[in-house]
Formats: sequence, C-alpha cells, structure tokens
Amino acid sequence: MDDMKKIGLCVHYLSIFSVFFLGTATLKGEGASLDEVLSRMDAAGAKLNSMRAEIHQKKWTAILEEFDQGESGQFSFLKTDEGVYLRKDIEKPTSNTLVIKEGQVIFYQPSIKQAQRYNLGNHEDKAEFLLLGFGSNKKALSDTYETNLLGRETVGEHNTYQLELKPKSKDVAAFFVRILLWVDDKMWVPVQEQLVEPTQDYLLIRFAEVQLEPELSKSDFKVDLPKDVKIIQN
Repeated sequence: MDDMKKIGLCVHYLSIFSVFFLGTATLKGEGASLDEVLSRMDAAGAKLNSMRAEIHQKKWTAILEEFDQGESGQFSFLKTDEGVYLRKDIEKPTSNTLVIKEGQVIFYQPSIKQAQRYNLGNHEDKAEFLLLGFGSNKKALSDTYETNLLGRETVGEHNTYQLELKPKSKDVAAFFVRILLWVDDKMWVPVQEQLVEPTQDYLLIRFAEVQLEPELSKSDFKVDLPKDVKIIQN
C-alpha cells in the first residue's frame, strides 16, 4: 500500500470510534427508539465544541485471523466558527502525529524524521465524516447511511446503544461496508466503533477518559517540526 493510501485510510480511521480490550455484554430491557437515539446524539453534537480522550486502536486481519499489536495515544478535536480541528498523537509502540485542520492533513513520523502534508482540496467536506457520531447531523447520517439500532450493550463501564451504519455511497463503501457505533447513553457520543472493510478486515478503536468541553485552542493543533525533518508535499 502506498503512502498516500495509508494516510487516506488514517484520515478515515480518525473519524471512527470502536473498542478493544473492553468486553461487551448485552443489556436487557427496553430502551429508546432509533429516532430517539439519533435525536439525542444530534442535540448533544450541536452543543459539543471540544473533546479530549485516550485513544486505543488495533487492526484485525481476516485472512490471518489475528490483530496487530495495536496503538495507543491521545485524541482531541475542536470545533470553531472557522472549521474543525482534529489531532491524534500515537505514543506507543511508535510515536506519530496526525493533524487535520484548515483543509490540510499533516502526518508526522519522528522516528524517520519525515512529515507528509497534503490538501484535502475538493474532499474538504469529508471533515464531517471524520466526526461521525461526534457532532454528526441526524439528517446527514440518514442521508448517507442505512441506519439500524441493534440494541443495548455495556462497553466497560458505559451503558450504550449499538448502531449499525451501512454506507449508501459506493465511494464510502469502498473503504467501509459496515460501521458499528456504541453510543454512551449519558454523553450521547460514541465510546466504541468497529469499521469493517470490504475484505472483512476491521479497525477497533476505544476512547477512554473522555473529556467533553476541555479548554482547547487552535494552537493545540499546531505541529512543530524540527529543522532536520523532511517534508513531503502531496
């Protein structure tokens, strides 16, 4: 896989929130309807301007029937009148930083002293996809995905509603044929998501220690590159 495709997948993965290491168990009893869950997510998302959390992710490869070693670090996002700012700092096993802001993606790998930078261009509107479940518009979700409510589950200490999203667009389905969101029933944001690729490989991401509305500014999304770093402009 070439570097551009890897970064492209990273951009899509950054939007998605699954779980690993935490087990799940089905909750008994009746809950909200699909429309009620989407409406509560819509209301919470409209008020959500910033978030910070620990991020843990790992990739399942179907043909090998195994996970990779996984990654962990920090994730944050800020929503302003000027746009959306996203940042993922992976700390283990190898550090790297991915930032999306002002229509531009920066992927920095300190271990090889290299940073890749490219413009979203006509795909700048995909920043909305990167916030899937975090500030997602109810109508936009319904227009873009076939949406089903699968039931209630516990994810670690979180009581959640499990949503299934199937992309209507062939372009999105080329990346993910099925997306599962586990939405916390108090915060009304995802604490887990599973993104299934056409090959049946999938990515699992867990958010822990979620902070809503932390104090963040645009300067928190600045990437300071040392002078000896090679910058590749795509």
